[in-house]
Amino acid sequence: MTDRNDDRLHLTFTTPLDDLVHELLSPHLRLVTAENDDQETLLRLMPTTLGLVTRGLAPIGDELFAAAPKLVVISRTGAGYENVDIQAASRRNIPVVYAPLLSESVAEATLAMILALTKRLFYWHESLLTGHWDRRIHERTGDLFQRTIGIVGLGRIGRAVAVRAKAFGMKILGCDPHVEPQQIQDLEVEMVILEDLLKRSDVVTLHPVVTPETTGLINRSNIGLLQRGAYLVNFGRGALIDGLDILYDALATGHLAGVGLDVFPEEPPTQLNHPLFSHPNFIGSPHVLASSVGAEERCMRSWTQDVLAVIRGQRPEWCVNPEVFEPSQ
Repeated sequence: MTDRNDDRLHLTFTTPLDDLVHELLSPHLRLVTAENDDQETLLRLMPTTLGLVTRGLAPIGDELFAAAPKLVVISRTGAGYENVDIQAASRRNIPVVYAPLLSESVAEATLAMILALTKRLFYWHESLLTGHWDRRIHERTGDLFQRTIGIVGLGRIGRAVAVRAKAFGMKILGCDPHVEPQQIQDLEVEMVILEDLLKRSDVVTLHPVVTPETTGLINRSNIGLLQRGAYLVNFGRGALIDGLDILYDALATGHLAGVGLDVFPEEPPTQLNHPLFSHPNFIGSPHVLASSVGAEERCMRSWTQDVLAVIRGQRPEWCVNPEVFEPSQ
């Protein structure tokens, strides 16, 4: 059994975390923040790591686990955990805790992005400041009322988006092979396959978990199914879309009227000279729009409590692989 009183043991943070995290955890554990999140740096910290807290996309898998004989818990600081090898963690009976508590905040951000695109918010702001008042005589904004929104992924976030879209008077299409009928019975969602959703939606918003099946979900072979003049928004993960080129091409030809991204295939993007970023009908944000004060605090309090629970030999509230707590057969 791990000697949790060993004063060398610590929690390792792969990236710097908020002051509240330190306030909640430092009375109980020694905290160490990695200088950066590359494998070489993390491997040096693993021999005395009791818990590993990962934020970002640094791969967390067998190589690190093999170097961490004292490791008893892994934590993600939000809802996504695609950078953690869950099967490898489970083989070593290491619980992976997370904090799927951003649903309302992500849904608000999604609607904010959709509204900014369809109402051409930044275009009209620029028009005002540059003296183009008369553009209002001949040009128009778009509507959400009586338009169709296609929600890909109807987990907590997708369902929260549906609630808000319903309030705007939108028709809602959904695509999610894993959703149970009772989960959406009050949302007036018509469930369809992806191809039909793309063909029929005025706005498409992406919220599924990244898996081998959903990686490249939107790609060059199906992006053309979207209606001409449709909008595409991604608040899931960058890997859901097969690169930036297909988005730029769809905007450049006018097939898409607007693209909004809070997430990217590479974070942070290193190719900011990509033409997508300068297209007038593109809006982007640095994976931050859902990081409201309230949502972040809820997540921090949740996962820190769960980390402490595991270290104390208790069962956490939110765990990706709860089977590690089941008795061995």
